[in-house]
Formats: sequence, structure tokens, C-alpha cells
Amino acid sequence: METHKLARLNCLFEKAVANNAKLLEKRELDKLYDEFINDGRDNIKNNMVVFPTGNRRTAS
Repeated sequence: METHKLARLNCLFEKAVANNAKLLEKRELDKLYDEFINDGRDNIKNNMVVFPTGNRRTAS
């Protein structure tokens, strides 16, 4: 992530923690945070877990 975006993320985060962020700033913070989290990842993978179908075992 670029340095100026990290600085902006930090500034907006501090404003949000102090409850001084406006609605547009909160939306910008969300976008920057998502970019920060996904930085360096090739693809966003599906989080859905598929379980095999078939006979189910029970505890009893």
C-alpha cells in the first residue's frame, strides 16, 4: 500500500476513534482499510465451506 494512503488511513482512523469523522470520511476509511487488508493478496477467496453430502453420523 502506498505511503500517502497509509498516512490517510491513520488520520481517518484517529478521527473515527475520537468520533470526529464525517460520513464521507468513514466511507473512505472503510475503502482504505479493505485495500490495506487485501494488499498483497492475489485473489479474494470464497469463504464458503462446502461439506460433502452423504451418510451422516450422529453422536447417539
